[in-house]
Amino acid sequence: MTVEEYFQKSDDELYALLGAELLGEGFGLSPDDEEDKRRFGKKWFENKRRELQRTICHHEQAQPLIGTSGSDRLIDAYAIQELLKEFAGDPTTAALIAVLVARVGLGAFCHNAPPQP
Repeated sequence: MTVEEYFQKSDDELYALLGAELLGEGFGLSPDDEEDKRRFGKKWFENKRRELQRTICHHEQAQPLIGTSGSDRLIDAYAIQELLKEFAGDPTTAALIAVLVARVGLGAFCHNAPPQP
């Protein structure tokens, strides 16, 4: 799937897909499996938030996007995906994370970002 296709999904669907991707499993058949993956994906995202902020928010390519209130979040997601390729390890995970970050908005996501080490 592409960033654009992920952008059409709900946050819960994105977290479930992220959980499935991180766990290395396909999307489950039962609602319980999907819910477990959603919870795992959401918890992982929250646990990695500070690390993601360091990776994204201080990057020179993200800086011009942070201050714009009217920016196109889909375009932001594509830019973020490029920044996350190494962090995520694969394009699918990078795209999922990028859409979740873009939905929050770079300004809000980067608010109080920890300094670079």
